[in-house]
Amino acid sequence: MTFVRVMRDTHNQSRDKVSRMKFIIYLLILIALSIVIWFSYQLAAYVAIGAKELKPNEYVPLFVAFVTTVVGLSGALYTQNKIQKREIDNAHRSKKTEIYFSFIKLIERVMMAHKKELNLEPLDEGELMTKMIEFKSDCLLWGSEEVLQALVNFQTLSASEPTPKKILRSVDPLYRAMRNDIGLKNTKLPKDFFAKWPLSNPKEFDQLDG
Repeated sequence: MTFVRVMRDTHNQSRDKVSRMKFIIYLLILIALSIVIWFSYQLAAYVAIGAKELKPNEYVPLFVAFVTTVVGLSGALYTQNKIQKREIDNAHRSKKTEIYFSFIKLIERVMMAHKKELNLEPLDEGELMTKMIEFKSDCLLWGSEEVLQALVNFQTLSASEPTPKKILRSVDPLYRAMRNDIGLKNTKLPKDFFAKWPLSNPKEFDQLDG
């Protein structure tokens, strides 16, 4: 099955890329925290040195003003961060939807190619591999942890030459993860709901082997 071969070929290529990206993210976070701690230490040391040269009646108002400024600045930064995060989340949601929809359309095209009554030409294996690599690259930067894990599980199963029923069943947690990532709920959807979704007749799923 062409789709299975494509998933097997792209699995190893993306695994190393994910590991490198995680290392870079953790390194950047560590550097940022180090810079914040260093500046906080320098600021505290500067205030302490200045306080030694002042009288109590001069030092107390200065200390109160310093604390007030820090608290006010922290509150402003927190509020700004929440606003910025909300704006980023909204922008990300639009991008995530675009990426996930492209994968859904790809799966739909593969399924339609196997229906003889539609007389559709199957996707070229090279084109299919290219689309899968592009999708995985997009998910690397835009997909949630749940989506990435579901995608890895989907690939792993696809690479083991599973039955059509197992392939469809592996799509279900991936679709659920995608919907969760863009804020949609799945709580009322029954088991294997999305495994049956690509089929023109959901009852066909129960008749599949495996």
